[in-house]
Amino acid sequence: MTADPYLYRDGLREAVVFLLVDDKRRVLMECRPDGRGTFSDIFFPSGSIERRDREDDRFDYREAAVRREVSEEFRDGVAVETLQLLGEVPVPAIDILFYVYWVTSWSGDPGSHSYEEDAPFGELRWLSVDGVRDIFPWESGRQMADLLTAALRSR
Repeated sequence: MTADPYLYRDGLREAVVFLLVDDKRRVLMECRPDGRGTFSDIFFPSGSIERRDREDDRFDYREAAVRREVSEEFRDGVAVETLQLLGEVPVPAIDILFYVYWVTSWSGDPGSHSYEEDAPFGELRWLSVDGVRDIFPWESGRQMADLLTAALRSR
């Protein structure tokens, strides 16, 4: 039996959400497989924080997780330059604590799909930052969209 690879805080699995915004004020969204052969489960790209993320002492472990997840999900097609922590969004209903990061400076091309275990997983789409809040049926997604909108306004 292997040890649980994930990190937890207050009983919730820690995870990162990474928000990439392009020069047209669009945010990258991941449309995940929904089990019906379509990609209707839409959310911001995200991933769980793993114990190994604490091994890179150049960064806070949460930032290390963002960098690792971006590398994995976009197959090294995106280089993270700078990040800004926008806030925390706990979602007890699914036992996850999301740290919401805006990737304030990045380069590259995420492509058309995210990847899980080196296989295409979700379809990637750019959506207007101004309208993305309205696509979420969950309060957590709306909270994350509000965090991004507030950060963009303050710049």
